[in-house]
Amino acid sequence: MIQTWNERAHKALKGKAGLLLIWSFACSVMLELGLMADPTYYGLTVESLPLTVLSLGGILVYIALYPVNVGYSWLILKTVRDQPIRWSDVFDPFRHRYGKHLLATILVILFQVLWTLLLVVPGIIKYFSYAFTYFILRDEPELSATEAITKSRTMMRGRKWDAFKLILPFVPMYLVGLTFYIQLDLVILGSWIFLVALALIRPFIVSRFAVMYEDARIEYDEQWNRSA
Repeated sequence: MIQTWNERAHKALKGKAGLLLIWSFACSVMLELGLMADPTYYGLTVESLPLTVLSLGGILVYIALYPVNVGYSWLILKTVRDQPIRWSDVFDPFRHRYGKHLLATILVILFQVLWTLLLVVPGIIKYFSYAFTYFILRDEPELSATEAITKSRTMMRGRKWDAFKLILPFVPMYLVGLTFYIQLDLVILGSWIFLVALALIRPFIVSRFAVMYEDARIEYDEQWNRSA
């Protein structure tokens, strides 16, 4: 099954990988711009009121742009489904139900961070548990943010190990970027190296999750219909 998912994801991205990589970098830069407004990003100490306001403003802008991750997931899902894609698709979560999509991204990140603070392994497990959340928001807009997260956890039950094996080839690049981010004294350089690493692997990881989601959705619907 892993091989089949890899082949389907590769086929879906064929001829589009370059464009999706460019969009991946653009989305990463959008998020980075919010951080760049924060003086602490440059290693400065926030001691005055103006700098404090500027720092808080940068953080708020960064958080406000979170739904771009939802939009990119929708873009990849359309690619996997062989549907026409446009750059403007990335901004659909901002145009429709923005509050719900912002809340969903905040909750997903918050839950992942909290589980990681408890132990690293539970944090990794929860990363996979929530992997379908943004796809579910696309297909079932009537669901709330928490309902989409709960459904993702249900659909991922018994599939987390497969999900891990699916993205395993891209883990080393993520770890290299994370190592630079943590170890470099130059915060800006480390941050941008991490940004590049994430941007490079994003389309390949999201496309594999999208292919996996398509099969999980069919199986979930069949089980639901049988139980009904």
